[in-house]
Amino acid sequence: MSEFLTRVDFAWPWAWLLIFLPLLARYFLPQDRQVKEQVRVPFLPALIEELKLNSQPVRNSKLSSALFWLIWLLLVIALSRPEYLTPPQHIQKPMRDVVLILDVSGSMAKNDVQGGMTRLQAVQASVRKFVAARKSDRIGLVIFASQAWPFAPISEDKQALQTRINQLSPGMIGEQTAIGDALGVGVKLLDSSTNKDASKLAILLTDGNDTASQLAPPLAAQLAATHHVQVHTIAFGDINSTGDDKVDLSLMQDIARITGGKSWTAANSGASLDSVWQEIDAITPVQVKSIGWSWHLPLFQWPLLLALALLILLTVGRFVREKTA
Repeated sequence: MSEFLTRVDFAWPWAWLLIFLPLLARYFLPQDRQVKEQVRVPFLPALIEELKLNSQPVRNSKLSSALFWLIWLLLVIALSRPEYLTPPQHIQKPMRDVVLILDVSGSMAKNDVQGGMTRLQAVQASVRKFVAARKSDRIGLVIFASQAWPFAPISEDKQALQTRINQLSPGMIGEQTAIGDALGVGVKLLDSSTNKDASKLAILLTDGNDTASQLAPPLAAQLAATHHVQVHTIAFGDINSTGDDKVDLSLMQDIARITGGKSWTAANSGASLDSVWQEIDAITPVQVKSIGWSWHLPLFQWPLLLALALLILLTVGRFVREKTA
């Protein structure tokens, strides 16, 4: 009960000044003043009669006077608009936005991952686990090959993101690798986020080197750093391959260094790729902001209803006494 009372407040506390109005009316209004009929207040005559001590004798005057003052007190309480402030309700607002930048070029169709999976299938399996583990992050998706596309907006809807991850296929937007363009699209996607206070992280995964970008990867990395986007990079696949299929380890390391991120190399195995994503999950702390709010529940109706009930009781009592007098 005490906790309830501590959460009760009054929207119009100045109404308490009216508590002594009946006393002022009693001492300053003429006793023979007649109530005008132009404005009808049903319970006002009964209240005024209680103020006139020199009016006709009333039995049980002490009880009637107590009822009157209780009614008046309840009316003043109702007029002051008591409100109950509910205990605050809290939600956890994500304070980290993540963009996954995944290579879907033709080389991701190579079936050289242990267990008989293609490279992209191994990536999809690992990324799905990572997304499921990051419950408090807002995550979006960018894919790239010959072009770079935003494929899923940054949001808390992990189910929709998982659906988009399942829809990936090698070569769906070309055969080449536009790493710089993909990083630029990722930065733009993070900048478009409505959560302006969130920290920004991009995770770039590729199995090759840049062959199709209009935006040079070093410039894209500088752009990311300027926009306060940290970039982790994952070089995946056979590091001993040659030509355009060879992953550019030096470039991946430079992008991570420029943006304050880390760089990993994952061999052609699902376990190796899983361990990289697990390490990224481990070094990326959960960032949330607790937001609380309360409601003001009006309580004026309860003292008002009680005052009306007592007024009816007082009026009926007076009527009965007059009939039996």
